[in-house]
Amino acid sequence: MCELPMPKATWFVLLGVFSLCMKSASQELPRQKSHLFSGSGNCAVCHRAGNGAFTTSSGTDISPTELWRSTMMANSFKDPLWQAKVAAEVTAHSALQSPIEDKCTTCHAPMGRTEAIFNGSTSYSFLQAVADPLSGDGVSCTLCHQIQQDRFGQESGFSGHYVILDQRTIFGPYTAPTGAPMFNQTGYSPVYSQHVQQSELCAVCHTLFTPYVDNQGQIAGYFPEQVPYLEWKNSSYAAKGVSCQSCHMPPVVEPMKITTSPPWLTTMRSPVYAHDFVGANILMNSIFTKFPAEIGLAASVDNLTATKSKTKSMLSDATAALSIDGQITVDTLALIVRVENLAGHKFPTGFPSRQAWLHLAVKNQNNQILFESGNWNASGKILREQEGLERHHQVIRDPGQVQIYEAVMQDVDERITYTLLRGAKYVKDNRIPPKGFTAQGQGYETIAVAGEAAVDPDFNRNEAGEQGSGADYVLYRVFIGQQAGELTVTAELRYQTISFDFIDDLFNDTADPVLRFKAYYEAVEHEPMLVRSAVRKFLTTSLDLHEKEKSNPLHYELLQNYPNPFNGSTMIQYAVHKPALFALSVYNLYGRKIKTLAQGNIIPGVYQQQWDGTNSNSQTVPSGVYLACLQLDGEKWISRMIFLQ
Repeated sequence: MCELPMPKATWFVLLGVFSLCMKSASQELPRQKSHLFSGSGNCAVCHRAGNGAFTTSSGTDISPTELWRSTMMANSFKDPLWQAKVAAEVTAHSALQSPIEDKCTTCHAPMGRTEAIFNGSTSYSFLQAVADPLSGDGVSCTLCHQIQQDRFGQESGFSGHYVILDQRTIFGPYTAPTGAPMFNQTGYSPVYSQHVQQSELCAVCHTLFTPYVDNQGQIAGYFPEQVPYLEWKNSSYAAKGVSCQSCHMPPVVEPMKITTSPPWLTTMRSPVYAHDFVGANILMNSIFTKFPAEIGLAASVDNLTATKSKTKSMLSDATAALSIDGQITVDTLALIVRVENLAGHKFPTGFPSRQAWLHLAVKNQNNQILFESGNWNASGKILREQEGLERHHQVIRDPGQVQIYEAVMQDVDERITYTLLRGAKYVKDNRIPPKGFTAQGQGYETIAVAGEAAVDPDFNRNEAGEQGSGADYVLYRVFIGQQAGELTVTAELRYQTISFDFIDDLFNDTADPVLRFKAYYEAVEHEPMLVRSAVRKFLTTSLDLHEKEKSNPLHYELLQNYPNPFNGSTMIQYAVHKPALFALSVYNLYGRKIKTLAQGNIIPGVYQQQWDGTNSNSQTVPSGVYLACLQLDGEKWISRMIFLQ
């Protein structure tokens, strides 16, 4: 039976008391204990830097709690966005307050909730979590290191259905642990188990199916709110053994001690896994860094700044690759921007508020903007042609069109929604898949590409049309008229933790946690994160043969095909100045030959050869960049062609 909805005044009092309590204990990790759990402050007594433990050769402290305390994992319950979204969902579905809070605290206040269920409770509320310091400890040491291997990778183990037994066993990655000191100090026994290094450990919470309701407020089914583990399973990373921990807990290979006590213990361990848990929540990093005391964080500004810096580094260095290709033909600049996902899951991933997009600008030699798509205003809102759902684009011709990579929910009436309990399916999911991701992968129906991207021939496909490229090609056709001189093209991949539409919808609610988060949100900058950029310059001059050379060429030459880009056929012109053995072929960007257009012996002259966009099997190739390759006298000339279906 559901509890009555919590009045807004109660939310305000609870959060006020919570904040005051946290301020008084700022910087201090909790030392409370329960039957199953122990606060992270108790773990930090021994597992800290010092006495040769958790210190690199350069003197860097990599002790678990020091790295972890400023992360989203440590502050999962204190996260003001999470609190605001829970409050908004309760406002929208007051009769479901109890199951909403119980489900959300399962992974955001896991120690308090698990202890309560162990002690006989049937659910756990926000009120109970606020009163429990162990809930405020977030996803903490004795939570993760006690999770059993039961139901790993199975549907029954997802959505917070982790298994913790009353055994006080701490699982770790090192064989032959010295158990007596930990047991004597804490009552827990360390045990080696390989499962703490498996992605399935992370999947127990980061594979989340939530119920959705119909117009009568009745549960109508379950929705994949965030399923990066399933995306990872359908990728080349899983087969290669690159786990979640490989990226989010990077190993430090220097041998070192992992405890300061007892002092006589000299066992060295390698690698040591850094508990950075860096993700992509750059917005919350900014809010945490600006308001640590108000939110009650047990982390210094230095800790928080370091985590924010690591988040930026991961986003800019390990998330995506970006490149520009193109040609000028008469009055049009035809560009192909390629975005490649470097992550082991879709990008952007996780919670369906995140979005990434392409910002592309073309400037002339006087630095004047000729074309711009994907700019934004001071509020972080993308400037585009129309409100509502932005379609997935294969070709962009108008500045108001923007390629936005996002997952957009719709309700049972097929209306766009930002309310999680109304999200019945994705009307659009063109987030870029990881390498190796295919429609034939296990469980694809849950993680499928949705909307127009599903039929885009160069979305997650290579030049041969095979799935699994982990990339998208976006074609831009920019009218340049009679512009002369050098043109500069800049492409940027930008990212937001919360899209403007998502945040705008949230701020329609006036619950106190929403107003509290809004105050934090409005106090930080909304410059979208620059993930990656690329610059390319083009000259408006075109190559052609002088009239006197046409009958008797002075040299070999491969000229630019025309038209280019093309979507029917194109003509390739080339010049030969002496008899030779030649071949004219088409290749894709991977160096694979698509088709031989002509070959054999040839005499001097100017020739032209048509290509109709088909391969050697007479099949039409996907849209993209192709290479015309002329081979003469052991030399090669190459020209780029852009084919548009």
